[in-house]
Amino acid sequence: MSFKTHLSRTGTHEENLKKRFGRAAYYDGTEIFETPLYCMGFTNRCGSNLLADYLRATPYFGGFHEQLNFDSVVKSSEQWGTTSLSEYMVSAGKTFGADRTSYGFKASADQLMMLQRFGIAGMYRGGMKVIHITREDLIGQAISYQIALQTRKWTSNQAGVGDDVVVQFDARQLTAIIDAIQADNSSIAMFAAAFGYPYLHVSYENLVEDPRAVLDTIAAFAGEDGSSWPVRSPSIQKQSSALNDEFRARYYDYLRRDIL
Repeated sequence: MSFKTHLSRTGTHEENLKKRFGRAAYYDGTEIFETPLYCMGFTNRCGSNLLADYLRATPYFGGFHEQLNFDSVVKSSEQWGTTSLSEYMVSAGKTFGADRTSYGFKASADQLMMLQRFGIAGMYRGGMKVIHITREDLIGQAISYQIALQTRKWTSNQAGVGDDVVVQFDARQLTAIIDAIQADNSSIAMFAAAFGYPYLHVSYENLVEDPRAVLDTIAAFAGEDGSSWPVRSPSIQKQSSALNDEFRARYYDYLRRDIL
């Protein structure tokens, strides 16, 4: 898949929301919110849940859940009686971010492009701002994703499928995951540049090492004084174990055999 094709493709969330809302998926009205639309650009297992945990502890940000997934939109729309995507966005902010200045959403590469095509950024004064978190250790990220796919334990707070599952190592799948992560990260950065949206990159590794510095950087990006923002102990814990180390060693062996 070429980079341009990857950037312009429509994902499952967009296709299903078009089926759900039809023309009401699109917005062409006036600004509703006084703040920009904050989106956390992410790929699976990049540390986005950890960053969201820190941001929700501030008095400024609410949200940053995966509430752009079509099944979440459909379920909440049924509960709230919303009949358009714009009504859903308003209801989400009011329901979960009423005591905060701004409400944000986690967004994958295809969800960011979905919001652009649906005109959702036009609801927000200042348009969209993208906080993009990536993980420098791509192999570690891919291994974490491969394990989570099988255990269904996406955060330390989830039960998953239990301890009986035997997690299988798959070198070819890991390579495909790494390729997909790189393509999505490039698309998120290129999307923001192409449409002129303010963009801030942070890394998972920096967040773990110095969360205060990362929060200060995000506060400045939002035009806020974050000096009083708390740095609370996160509610989720690191999940890696000896299995991750084993998979890493096996993958390096796989790469060496392929190279030689």
